[in-house]
Amino acid sequence: MNVVMVGSGYVGLVSGACFAEFGAKVICIDVDESKIESLKQGVMPIYEPGLDELVKKMLVRGDLYLQQVIPMQLQKLILFLLLWVRQLVEGMVMLT
Repeated sequence: MNVVMVGSGYVGLVSGACFAEFGAKVICIDVDESKIESLKQGVMPIYEPGLDELVKKMLVRGDLYLQQVIPMQLQKLILFLLLWVRQLVEGMVMLT
């Protein structure tokens, strides 16, 4: 199964690494090129126990890919949109 995680933050990166561990081919996409390069070097943008080792293991195994563009050649695709949503002062979610 091929999975694309759009957003490589807390939810996208952790979920992507876990899906990869279970055998899916996962691509974590992020618009922040420096974040992608840091992740490829093993620098995690968040703290989650064991995440750095899991990400490194999945990258070496070839089940996790980190990039800025969604590859269109994927034929079967499950797409998770994991994007930051701004909250208003009242606690309401801003969807614009």
